[in-house]
Amino acid sequence: TLLLWADMQGRVVLISLPQQNYISVREEYASFVEPLHATLGKTMKHLKPDYSAPPDAPFTAEEVKIKVKDFELAGTLLLPKTGARPFPAVITSTGSGQQTRDEPVIKDYKIFRQLAEHLAARGIAVLRVDDRGVGDSTGLGTLDRATTFDFADDARAQVAYLRTRSEIDADNIAIVGHSEGGVIAPLVAADDPKLAAIVLLAGTGKRGDEVLLYQMNRPLELNAAMSEEEKAKGRAENQKIIRTVIEGGDTSKLPALFRFYWMKVFLTYDPLTTIRKVKQPIFIVQGALDRQVTEEQAGMLAKAAREAGNKDVTVRVFPNLNHLFLPAKTGDEGEYNSLETYVVGEDVIKAIGDWLQFKLERSVRARGR
Repeated sequence: TLLLWADMQGRVVLISLPQQNYISVREEYASFVEPLHATLGKTMKHLKPDYSAPPDAPFTAEEVKIKVKDFELAGTLLLPKTGARPFPAVITSTGSGQQTRDEPVIKDYKIFRQLAEHLAARGIAVLRVDDRGVGDSTGLGTLDRATTFDFADDARAQVAYLRTRSEIDADNIAIVGHSEGGVIAPLVAADDPKLAAIVLLAGTGKRGDEVLLYQMNRPLELNAAMSEEEKAKGRAENQKIIRTVIEGGDTSKLPALFRFYWMKVFLTYDPLTTIRKVKQPIFIVQGALDRQVTEEQAGMLAKAAREAGNKDVTVRVFPNLNHLFLPAKTGDEGEYNSLETYVVGEDVIKAIGDWLQFKLERSVRARGR
């Protein structure tokens, strides 16, 4: 769980990852939380995630720092121990809200660690980083004005970094993005023809206002205790909130989430305009029980890309999986804390690995290396 605190101007002043005992605070507010920060200091040090390679793993794990403007992204680069160099490579891009490199959004969930180790064991290097402002990455002070487009720049910096590494095939790099990361990957691919491929895990195919309005209205529809009149009133109120943000109205009395600069950009962005510009192979992966990004959006992305001339678009929908690609009964967020497992199934991980390995190897063959 990611907790954000904002001041009356909607600026992010404190970020907390309770499961990791992580706190990051805006400098001018440091004195208010210094006692708490000091108390947690030693605990945080001991509870810092271990990103080293497992014993006897067929890959190494190297801690790296990547310069982005006036801050640094900290990450882990997995490099296969065997195989022909230079290696193909993948970078991962997390969902909305600042995440550390494994994307540990709940309990033992670590989709990107699972995927990274699977790919590295198959001869594909993987770079995953802490998002700006969290974990070991700096840049907290940039978040009050940062948008999805800025996070796409962070992804571009990671690709650029990999292209400086002699172990990496500079023309054979792919991006795997989850949720908002599935919006970021096409943004990078659209203006980087050297990028080899992208994988979209539950990427949105609708404008942000449509996506968020659905998410806000769904609890109303599921509430059997509410009358139809009450539900209609709730829907109207939700629509008013979104319209206020988009039209630049007074957001001072809205929840802090709606006062973030990121939100207005998210609400007005149409991902289909970008996916139409992507010429690289695209793998769209979706959970049929995803109640945050609905299944129909996978089809919308594929249709838009194909109609724009992309002949290499693959869609895979997994039944009974939610937005996190975990087995679920309803897929609603209300059951996230009571799921039977927080480990992504091997069938999902392997499907991504199979597709990436085939596309990246084909890229090498096409270039005659």
